[in-house]
Amino acid sequence: MNKAILIGGYKAIGKSTLAKKYKNVIDVESSNYEYIIDDELKKLPIEERKGRKDRKKNPDYPLNYYNELVSNLHDDNIVLFACKKEVVKLLDDNNIDYYIVYPKEEMLDEIISRCQNRGNNENFVSRVREVYYNDYPDRLDRVLWLDNNQYIEDILIEKGIIEK
Repeated sequence: MNKAILIGGYKAIGKSTLAKKYKNVIDVESSNYEYIIDDELKKLPIEERKGRKDRKKNPDYPLNYYNELVSNLHDDNIVLFACKKEVVKLLDDNNIDYYIVYPKEEMLDEIISRCQNRGNNENFVSRVREVYYNDYPDRLDRVLWLDNNQYIEDILIEKGIIEK
């Protein structure tokens, strides 16, 4: 039986860290699909690429990202994705099950601090609140809420999705 699960998450909640820690967790970085990553951008660490105004949109997005997410749904993989509205819509339209780990509103200052600490540029950091409300989940029945000082790992352990 396939126990794979798709979990969307907001910025700076520990998706990449979780994927580095657990061998069955795959973090599918959305910016690699949403933008064309040319040779100059490839030279930069991923967190420094985010929020750059000189990136060009990939015309295949969001379908290319959706396809990558779905292609990783096998075995007992936990596939993490950026919970952007257009991606969630594709999942809903295709009856793909998922959960979203989203921070409570009072956690936004902490999220901003995490983004600064990990090296995101000012343009990226300045949009954290705007993106929070733009991508706010429509299907609250699928949301696992994150409190201050929590990361995605804490929630997934609490819900029994992963074991410490």
